[in-house]
Amino acid sequence: MSAEQNPARLDDDHTVSVLTRTRTLCGQCSDDIGVDGAAVAVVASDTSRDLVYATDITAERIDELEFTLGEGPGLTAYRSSVPESHSDLTDPAAVTRWPMFVPEILDLGVRAVFAFPLRLFNGARIGVLELYRTQPGRLDAQHYRAAAGYAAALGPMVVDELDPTRNPTLVDPALFPRGTVHVAAGMMAVQLRVSPAAALARLRAMAFAQHRRITVIAQDILAARLRFRPEDPGGN
Repeated sequence: MSAEQNPARLDDDHTVSVLTRTRTLCGQCSDDIGVDGAAVAVVASDTSRDLVYATDITAERIDELEFTLGEGPGLTAYRSSVPESHSDLTDPAAVTRWPMFVPEILDLGVRAVFAFPLRLFNGARIGVLELYRTQPGRLDAQHYRAAAGYAAALGPMVVDELDPTRNPTLVDPALFPRGTVHVAAGMMAVQLRVSPAAALARLRAMAFAQHRRITVIAQDILAARLRFRPEDPGGN
């Protein structure tokens, strides 16, 4: 997918001021474990997730690809509650598991990915910690344990920092730009006279087929630069 302008201002003053501890811990995790980048996403379901923080644009793109395609190691780790460790994405086994995700991520220059589920103290799953490398290479035992430790710390920390009773500024929807995707899908649903789920599926298919970022297409819909009619191909 093309490297279009990033609508998710992950390093703006507002985001940083709200997510200070999450941002700091993500950076420490990336440095301590020896990976090239890290991201934290909160997940509600296969179709509802939001990126909380990413250390760099590649980490953000990896998470957005999983959101767009509905597959990848982060989603698998969240669903199974078991970490995913893939030291070489050119391995045919990885392509077999995620046939749409792996070619796209390889095009980004990513060669290894690792994902650790985020949990609360009661064991409830709330998201995933995603790590990547631009060169093949596994996590040794020490770094694997360290990554699991960071994931254990990040789960409760993210929930605390995103608590609107503690952080009233979280009402600003700009903090979670992927929320605009669901709004755009709702607008599509009205224009196409289909269900919101069908509209979201079509929006994801458009992003994949056009090699565009789903958040960028959503911005076009919200700005009325892109509209749909029921008689459009694939409209029903």
